[in-house]
Amino acid sequence: MLKINERRFLADLRELSLIGATAEGGVSRPALTAGDIEARQWYRGKIAEAGLDYALDGAGNQSAILWSDPPSDKRILAGSHLDSVPDGGRYDGALGLLAAFEALRTMKDHGIRPALTLEALNFTDEEGAIMGLMGSRALVGQLEAPDLERSKIAPEELSKRLEAAGISRESMLRARRDDVLAWVELHIEQGARLEDGNIDIGVVDAIVGIRSLKLTLVGEAAHAGTKPMRQRRDALWGAAQFVLRARQHVMDNYSPGVCNIGMIRAEPGAFNIVPAQVDLALEFRHGSLEEMAAMSDDLLGLLEQCAREFDLRASFEESPAVLPARMSEKVMSAIERAAAALGLSHRRMLSFAGHDSQSLAQVCPAAMFFVPSACGISHNPKEFTKDADCVNGANLMLHALLELIDGFA
Repeated sequence: MLKINERRFLADLRELSLIGATAEGGVSRPALTAGDIEARQWYRGKIAEAGLDYALDGAGNQSAILWSDPPSDKRILAGSHLDSVPDGGRYDGALGLLAAFEALRTMKDHGIRPALTLEALNFTDEEGAIMGLMGSRALVGQLEAPDLERSKIAPEELSKRLEAAGISRESMLRARRDDVLAWVELHIEQGARLEDGNIDIGVVDAIVGIRSLKLTLVGEAAHAGTKPMRQRRDALWGAAQFVLRARQHVMDNYSPGVCNIGMIRAEPGAFNIVPAQVDLALEFRHGSLEEMAAMSDDLLGLLEQCAREFDLRASFEESPAVLPARMSEKVMSAIERAAAALGLSHRRMLSFAGHDSQSLAQVCPAAMFFVPSACGISHNPKEFTKDADCVNGANLMLHALLELIDGFA
């Protein structure tokens, strides 16, 4: 049975982990910063070494291309991303991209000219340093000019980063493609279900949607010593009540959905002043649009209740939502057939992390699969996946692509 070059693949994974390496053993390559740019240049060099063709689209997405003969009108894409969260792990994204690249390189080494053109694609800013799933949203035509205006970084910094990658706001808005036939992605699980169950592969059948809101509660600043407790309009009291009630409500009513308040800022922010305003960053996730809508109504209703209890004013601003996505039965079945042929145990599961696959699922048959994460740790320098699991994932990517070529040609 055809297999990847295991030694070469693992060497590439280790070499890439040195780019943006942190003292704790992880990597820090936020999108289009110096570390990410260096990793992108490294990937382009590897593509040239392999004798594959290179392409850069208007969103900065990089492709290694293995052409069919003659070149097909439609293409099968695979890959992931090179960018990371600040001080993150070495496997998140990178493993999936390198597995797709190694699959194409293995085919070329063995003289395989596929019936359909294949691409191993590095998406720009999957992690959301600028905006979540930026490159994949641009590719499928879901990125609009107002989205760029809502970037997480200042306009001047955004221009600087785009220029470093050889792209612009205008090119990003023209990056939509209509030649994508199918998509497949490998990723580490970022949880412990596979490890706990001693299962080799998780075949993802759906990816949760994600909604992010900035919540604001406004009360009244007061002297922390002289204002009687019962008369205070303390915005932080209302915020604290909301955090705990939101946690309990989601656990009781929306399992396995989740919510998180990852940032809290109190103003004026002094020991001796009652907080007049509190901003909270709320994110919540579920697997269907209906559940997401119900969670939104409930959580905003809880916010209003807490505001009334403490005589506060509540408001919110919402960022563009990431839509939940069902994976393609045709692509999932191809992954499962390949896993069976390789003797890899597998089960279907929901992904609670967002991935580029949910963008691609809006325009083509798409699916993804997981390999185990040690102790479920991710977005952390301690993130780890065993070499054997990495190799399993890359071999599965190779044979899933061969199955997809047979299924779509």
